[in-house]
Amino acid sequence: MALSLAVALSACATDSSGGSSSQSGGPSLTGTEWHLDHFQSSDDSIGTIRPKQDEVYTLTLNADGTIAMQLSCNRGGGQWTSADYRKSSGSLELKMGFSSMAACPPGNFDNIAMRLPNVRTFVIQDGKLHLNLMMDAGNYVWRPK
Repeated sequence: MALSLAVALSACATDSSGGSSSQSGGPSLTGTEWHLDHFQSSDDSIGTIRPKQDEVYTLTLNADGTIAMQLSCNRGGGQWTSADYRKSSGSLELKMGFSSMAACPPGNFDNIAMRLPNVRTFVIQDGKLHLNLMMDAGNYVWRPK
């Protein structure tokens, strides 16, 4: 059973070149360190929200199905799954597993770790990763480092 799990995980996210790639030839869903550019709300009264200058949010979806994140002055992680990880769009499920609890200064994205499990789909377009929340609640837009 452990061997089956290892084979399934290794088949999850990498290609023969050692990293994954999207069909578009740009940055890929896996193995790229993504930096939060902005959140685009579907509600016009909220609009676009950008991280403050001293806030840093990164997201890396590792080939082994784990997530590594920087959440301002904290670190977090969890698991991810996608049948479409080799494509430039498709379904995506993020499960947060842990987050450190340092007292960061108040920021624009204090609740991001709680909202990421609401991501349902992704699109890589114009070199940016768009994580789309369920029920048209908005999109987190990330740029590669």
